[in-house]
Amino acid sequence: MTSVEQIKSRLNIADVVQGYVKLQKAGVNFKANCPFHQEKTPSFFVSPARESWHCFGCSRGGDMFSFVMEIEGVGFLDSLKILGLKAGVEITPLDRKDKGEKEHLHELMDSAKKFFEARLKEDSRVIDYLKSRGVTGETAKKFGIGFAPLGWRNLHDFLKLKNYSGLEMEKAGLTIKSSGPQGSGYYDRFRNRIMFPITNSSGLTVGFSGRIVPWDAEAEKAGKYINSPQTVLFDKSKLLYGFDKAKTEMRKQDMCVLVEGQMDVVMSHQAGIENTVAVSGTALTHEQLNLIKRLTQNIVMAFDKDAAGIGAASRGIELAFENGFDIKIALVPLGKDPADTIKEDASKWKEAVLGAVHAIDFYLSVYQDRKSIEKNVLPYIAALPSEIEKSRWIKKVADKLEASEEAVWEEIKKIKKNSGSRAQAAGGRNIPTESHPKKTRRNLLMDRLKGFIIWQDKTEDKELKELFDKAKNDFNFKEEDFKESLALEAELLYSGSESLLTEAQAIIKEIEKDGIKEKLEETAKKIKKIELQKSDGEKEELNRLIGDFQTLMKKLNQL
Repeated sequence: MTSVEQIKSRLNIADVVQGYVKLQKAGVNFKANCPFHQEKTPSFFVSPARESWHCFGCSRGGDMFSFVMEIEGVGFLDSLKILGLKAGVEITPLDRKDKGEKEHLHELMDSAKKFFEARLKEDSRVIDYLKSRGVTGETAKKFGIGFAPLGWRNLHDFLKLKNYSGLEMEKAGLTIKSSGPQGSGYYDRFRNRIMFPITNSSGLTVGFSGRIVPWDAEAEKAGKYINSPQTVLFDKSKLLYGFDKAKTEMRKQDMCVLVEGQMDVVMSHQAGIENTVAVSGTALTHEQLNLIKRLTQNIVMAFDKDAAGIGAASRGIELAFENGFDIKIALVPLGKDPADTIKEDASKWKEAVLGAVHAIDFYLSVYQDRKSIEKNVLPYIAALPSEIEKSRWIKKVADKLEASEEAVWEEIKKIKKNSGSRAQAAGGRNIPTESHPKKTRRNLLMDRLKGFIIWQDKTEDKELKELFDKAKNDFNFKEEDFKESLALEAELLYSGSESLLTEAQAIIKEIEKDGIKEKLEETAKKIKKIELQKSDGEKEELNRLIGDFQTLMKKLNQL
């Protein structure tokens, strides 16, 4: 049995997809809003029986491997590795020459992660510091926390022994190329820092965030945190720290808790709030919202009730509202972040999350005068996609300001007429809708018939078999025309039908009708062309075409 066959025998495609997308039961299948394009009505279906998925909105589809490849943006070998890990199937290592660049760099990053983890175990001072912050050994292991020791080439030399080149390490963002009077070379990017591996949604390491140790005053000049640079693996605007560990709970709880730093995520998970992720040094982006939206449309943001905390959260709230999210605010004690709050008393953090208030309610409690509310609250109301939701908040603002609702509505209209919202000005945008060329009605019916034939390929109904054989011959169907995704559509449409034979006959009749209509239209154009030319020499051809037209009309009426 091949690795692919072993994985498919151990994993259910619905469970794989459910790790990324919130599925709803739809008979024997599952449905969801497609994670690959924006839509309001679910057109994305998963069929466990067929081990396949298909979106009827954007036409993507395939098996569990193609799904992971699409949603993770990886090649087949990486999808094999991701699913092999879930299934407990060991994937035989390939020669380096047989691997793509991404697969190779993923292995390099994994080696770096193991190096940092090993160095942490050797340094009692760093271990004591993590313990003083409240981090347990179990939590450190869960998140792969490590340590980059002081020195210029520790990681470089370790990876060199594993036959990785300096150029490969630089491509992965682990080393920096130097050039000076003593010649060129590479040195480690991370030195004397606590290391937090940053993973993609499948748990593969794609980058690192290095935090200074408190006894290294010199390192603080370079910044409290240093992140990996942009690489072929790492784009911080598309990643959420802890997402791979939080996604299951996000789906179960139908809520995402969003914090600012890695330690906040680590401690929140340790306290039992395992649906927590962090933006890690970037304002909330469209791509990050898209990740969250696959699993939930409810976000709880946590920050201090001071100017800096309020400003940090406000940058992403408007963009989130524009894309249909419900946003609440969890307030932590003034001057403390979630990690410090949890270390002091984890129950306070849990209370803050459970007692989170709607973002607009929160801002209405912060700002009291008319000008502040116009500037800081009304843009959020204007960003809401629902007019009913807007009207609810407009009434609340009008009551607070002792103004008429009409006056507040007018201010909202002014905001909408402006050149763009604050979120758009900052580079935000709504999740795009993809457009695809439309098929003719006859082509759609032909696809439906093909799907019907695949779906019922093992039928014991003799009449249905004969009908399918005749249709294949009449419509000149080829073997490559029959795609598994078409069968899923037929199953969804006709699985509850009283007579499959009657349904199949109806499809064929409609195809024949459309075929005749196309011929009628073509014949009518030819007749019109000859009539416009007014040529006596074309009389015989004109009579023939009129005869053909009448014959076709008779056939159409008989169907």
